[in-house]
Amino acid sequence: MSLTTTGTFDFAPSVGECTLNAMSRIRLRGAMVKAEHMHMAWMEANLMQAEWSNRGPNLWTVDSLVIETEIGVATYPIPPETVMVLNVTLGIGAPPWEQELTITSVSRQEYTMYPNKGKIARPTTYWFDRLIAPQITLWPVPDQVYNLHITRFRQIMDAGLRNAGNYEIPFLWLDAACAGMSHRLARHYAQDLEGQRKADYDEAYRIAATQNVEDAPIYIVPMVWSYFR
Repeated sequence: MSLTTTGTFDFAPSVGECTLNAMSRIRLRGAMVKAEHMHMAWMEANLMQAEWSNRGPNLWTVDSLVIETEIGVATYPIPPETVMVLNVTLGIGAPPWEQELTITSVSRQEYTMYPNKGKIARPTTYWFDRLIAPQITLWPVPDQVYNLHITRFRQIMDAGLRNAGNYEIPFLWLDAACAGMSHRLARHYAQDLEGQRKADYDEAYRIAATQNVEDAPIYIVPMVWSYFR
């Protein structure tokens, strides 16, 4: 059997096209769509992306930052689009011979309990302060220049309806985006369909989220210590 296929992988509807699809699901079609609907769609598209960031790390928005520390400086600003710091390593030496040592996170409460916050040595812990302008504080305070390698997940880039822009999402999440927009717009324009559209969205999100994981084994090994009476 011979199949006739396109040979392409270019399906990437714009935010506007996804919006029209979502509106069609709540019976808003053609000339019924007005400027007010499009403005509300723009708002809801970006609020939906905020919801997705709140649900946990989106693998396609995980990236790395490198911050060069300064001797005697404990706190460093982090780009404001950062949602959460996932892990941090301390780079010692210069590439390609740089060695990276993992440092561990502490909470605000743990950091406030350190009696000597000005201690200068090689950092072993960090506190990520989730402010509107987030920052990371190292302890002990760096005793030399290190490369601080930060793995984080960030916000999804803004969704825009102008210039045929796309969602910053992978192909596997397109149906969830259209279903989510339909549910959100139903709140405004088709309350009788809101329950059905929510069920569709929950299912589409669940299916997409099952693929938003890394395919790698997890090993849990207990730490065994010697006990003395």
